[in-house]
Amino acid sequence: MSDGRLSVLDFLSEKPADASWQSLPEVWDGYASERARGRSPFSAAVQVAAQANRLGHAFAVGYPAALEQLLPGVRLPCALCATEAQGNSPRAIETALTEVSEGHRLHGDKTFVTFGTLAKTLIIVARTGLQPDGRPNIVAVQIPANRAGVLVEELPPGPFVPEVVHARLRLDGVQVLAGERLPGDGYLRYLKPFRTIEDIHVAGSTLGYLMGWARRVGASGAWLSELSADLVALDALRMAEPLDPRTQIALHGCYARLTKLALGNELRRLLNSATDAERERWTRDQALLKVASKARELRFAAAMKAIGLDRD
Repeated sequence: MSDGRLSVLDFLSEKPADASWQSLPEVWDGYASERARGRSPFSAAVQVAAQANRLGHAFAVGYPAALEQLLPGVRLPCALCATEAQGNSPRAIETALTEVSEGHRLHGDKTFVTFGTLAKTLIIVARTGLQPDGRPNIVAVQIPANRAGVLVEELPPGPFVPEVVHARLRLDGVQVLAGERLPGDGYLRYLKPFRTIEDIHVAGSTLGYLMGWARRVGASGAWLSELSADLVALDALRMAEPLDPRTQIALHGCYARLTKLALGNELRRLLNSATDAERERWTRDQALLKVASKARELRFAAAMKAIGLDRD
């Protein structure tokens, strides 16, 4: 079965597809269908996003693709549950996995879980105590979302991409069965790499959306080629080690080009050919491109310093 690395640009040589997805279940079914054809998570997300008529649906397919890249075989839809009242750094994690007579239990609260109300699987980041230097031991567990003690409350829609729902999560003595604790350090093996993996896959699905839109409304070949170049770069980058500083440097360049293309003159010209509804959605949702931009800048600066390139 091919991993789909060379098929991310298939739709360029095909008849432009209609923007057919109308709901999250349709988007996710489309993604599952593309995965069943043998595409990689990245390629499947791009193909589905090319048929989206809104940025929210592009994100909604990039996010599960990133989780599949992180955890091959994970049951979708899935949500990574890390952020708490003080953030999502190791010291901010207060949710605890404790040992009891019958195994392990989870107690704690997560304040911002993407697709939390729709997930079938939850990947929960928790602490199991402290190391001698005072740093917390961080683990990750994978449990079904309908496990007793899991309480989910949907949060109000945000000001952009309202299709991307978020939730608050309470874990009230949730049982964790043997085999549900994931191997390795929960922060270094799962949470920290996911920041980069998610950026790569969401950027890829955003490019897929823009390229599908470009083909439908007749964008210039030059603009389409630049989108294609960025997409191919991200497809190669998804295979790199997420925590390698060189990956961060290359990803910074990919995001810089994506932002330039998505907010430039050609995009503004295309808006004149879009439907009123799509134009209004893009105007509202383009703020998504700036989410976590400060964190990406900090990772880029740290990566440059790590390999001795932090020069003006």
